[in-house]
Amino acid sequence: MSIRWTPSAAKHGVNQADALNAIELHVYWLRAFDEPRFEGGLRPDLWIGPNRSRTQLIEVLAEVTPPADLLIFHVMEARRKC
Repeated sequence: MSIRWTPSAAKHGVNQADALNAIELHVYWLRAFDEPRFEGGLRPDLWIGPNRSRTQLIEVLAEVTPPADLLIFHVMEARRKC
């Protein structure tokens, strides 16, 4: 398994260990959640799960290249959608 991080993944200040915890212990996972970020790219998956201290939910968006490579490009505290 290869995990790569884009600079944008750190934009909201959530550390990588919390992002990986959210993926591993997710309470919600939606495959092919959104449109590809660039022409010919993959549709990213969305995970929502707890940070390591379980005090907040984190959302993580990543492209998954089978069988298990991840390109994580978005991580932030989950917010309620209206």
